Amino acid sequence: MNMQVRIFGTLALTVVVASGFAQQPPPGGPADLKSPGNANGPPPGPLPGMPGGPPPGPRPPDVVARSAPIDVAVDLARAIVVACKGYHVGISILDAAGTPKLYYIPDGTGGTHAYTGYRKANTALSFKMPSGRVAAAAQADPALAAKLAGDANNYVTWAGGVLIMAGKDVIGALGVSGAEPSAKDEECALEGLKKVQSRLK
Repeated sequence: MNMQVRIFGTLALTVVVASGFAQQPPPGGPADLKSPGNANGPPPGPLPGMPGGPPPGPRPPDVVARSAPIDVAVDLARAIVVACKGYHVGISILDAAGTPKLYYIPDGTGGTHAYTGYRKANTALSFKMPSGRVAAAAQADPALAAKLAGDANNYVTWAGGVLIMAGKDVIGALGVSGAEPSAKDEECALEGLKKVQSRLK
């Protein structure tokens, strides 16, 4: 009986001592969760550009893909609207990386036309051919068909998307939407390109 009491007392003392160590604060005091960094030193100071902080450093330059200059892109869009007189067309012009350079939506034209124009331009750029030719090409080439099906939300095979060329180089694509039939969209796109071709470099 005395042996059991002695063992029990030893175990109880061990638990109390261990519990006491577990409750000791870490060196330097308890961590303050509201001030990150307090457990390992003083909290960080204000970030660059914030009140009390150092001035921000120079912003790294943007990575800019080759494209039609903005003044040329605007003139191209206006020339397309003239060529498509009588139709409410929206125009999307993309750079060589496939990112938007210009959305041109004349007053009275629904913005959805520019979005469809984007999809046409994206299709032309991705497949390196006018958007209206992609469906036939995909029927003859399983790899193209798989690519077309793989991103169907961003591709359309209606006519109206064409490449923008500077000599032999592809510097972007444009898409026109809103004329009927879609072959008219492509016709207007090509007519607009003729007006600015000499300025594309």
